[in-house]
Amino acid sequence: MSARQHRLLTLMARQENRELGHLSMQLGHLRRQEMQQFDMADRLGQMLDQSAQAPAEPMTPGQLSTAHFMGRTLVQQLEATRSQMARTRQERAAVEQDFSQHQRRQQILQERADLSRRALHAARAEAEDNATLPRRTR
Repeated sequence: MSARQHRLLTLMARQENRELGHLSMQLGHLRRQEMQQFDMADRLGQMLDQSAQAPAEPMTPGQLSTAHFMGRTLVQQLEATRSQMARTRQERAAVEQDFSQHQRRQQILQERADLSRRALHAARAEAEDNATLPRRTR
């Protein structure tokens, strides 16, 4: 391999490494987002359970209407949070697949760059050895 090919392989490996960094940050963001959504769903579920408990005294029509509105709103928010969690999970799975693909590609490119570097060093060493060897004269 030539020095130019080695340089191209090295640059391609660096580019993949940068892409891995970007995907890693994106993956971390999605994981944090998923944890926040999980916490939100848990809190909403707890609030819904608390609001479902029967009150100790009879409720006025206004209180009953307010409780109904709050319960309906909590259920809607819980459903919205769960659907967001599902979308985030799908997006995270896609990013993880992309990440592993780029990781394999970066590893292959790095191995090829190392092999080309070794081949270049061996060729240079052989050329130097050939240049320093005495020539036979007749």
